[in-house]
Amino acid sequence: MMKISQLRIEKIENYDPFNEHAKDNGMVTEWVARNKWGIAVAFGYTKAECIADAGRYCKLKQDGS
Repeated sequence: MMKISQLRIEKIENYDPFNEHAKDNGMVTEWVARNKWGIAVAFGYTKAECIADAGRYCKLKQDGS
């Protein structure tokens, strides 16, 4: 059974001045949840979005496989 606490939450900053979420300096902050192998399994522009996506991922893993 997969739990959100088993995922590693990271903050990533990229330069993308054309992204609608970019700050004035062109930097975009994204949040990523990675599993124990380092594979990104959930994403979001805010930490809350990422954790919500991670919850959906964990539910899928619990129900599906």
